[in-house]
Amino acid sequence: MKKQSTTIISIILLIIIAIFAVLNTAAVQVNLLGAKVKVPLVLLILICLLIGALIIYLFSFSSHMKMTKELKELKESRVSRDEVKKYQRKINALQKENNELQAKLKAPQAAPTSSQADK
Repeated sequence: MKKQSTTIISIILLIIIAIFAVLNTAAVQVNLLGAKVKVPLVLLILICLLIGALIIYLFSFSSHMKMTKELKELKESRVSRDEVKKYQRKINALQKENNELQAKLKAPQAAPTSSQADK
């Protein structure tokens, strides 16, 4: 939908620019680095339009390249599902071992306390 609206707006803008350019056919004098050149206003408008479009394209192309590079880096750094499962199994085993060790640690503490009471 966004692409369609962008295309429609672009076409409308191009039509407006074309009408504006056709209505302005007079010759104008342009100073280019000290040289004076007479150019039809239509041609000057179209040249300026093309230069602007080229600048916009270059900016959008550079941001597109940056996004592509970032996406590629993210895809390369992504952990596979097999690795996640492997690490989850390790975590579960370590938690189980931790629980067993805590239970063993509590059990010996209870026994000496009762034997100390006998003394």
